[in-house]
Amino acid sequence: MNYYSTEEIRTEEGIFVKHLDGFFTFRFSFDELIVFEEVNTAVLEEFNLRSEEYIGSTFEVTYKEFINDLDDEDFLTFRIMKLKLV
Repeated sequence: MNYYSTEEIRTEEGIFVKHLDGFFTFRFSFDELIVFEEVNTAVLEEFNLRSEEYIGSTFEVTYKEFINDLDDEDFLTFRIMKLKLV
């Protein structure tokens, strides 16, 4: 079995829904919730997403989508690279 890994950078407009246990959830225009496991440190310095201040706010979200095939199953991870308040 061949191991593979891919990365894709996307930018979408989304609404910040919540922060829970280190995970950040956004609802995107295609009505899908994405839970981000990782956030660029600069983003957290600019926007305190751990507070309730930005819940319901719309952002332009630039994120990386990582897909790894470690053991016959794809493992998907999302990382926020940049946020811009809309």
